[in-house]
Amino acid sequence: MKSLPNVEKSAFRKGEYVGYAHGVWRIIRSNGCWIARPVNDTRSAIVESTLADISVRLEMVTPA
Repeated sequence: MKSLPNVEKSAFRKGEYVGYAHGVWRIIRSNGCWIARPVNDTRSAIVESTLADISVRLEMVTPA
């Protein structure tokens, strides 16, 4: 996997990733897409086709 500055493999959940952008985001793969949701807010979501695209979008997140 390419080095992504704000995404890493989850140490606790197999097949999942953790993202960082003004908080912690849980990243899962579903139906061929990657979905990132902030841990403390299930209403927001980022959906992209690659983890690299998720990483870019997380860099654009602004504080709530």
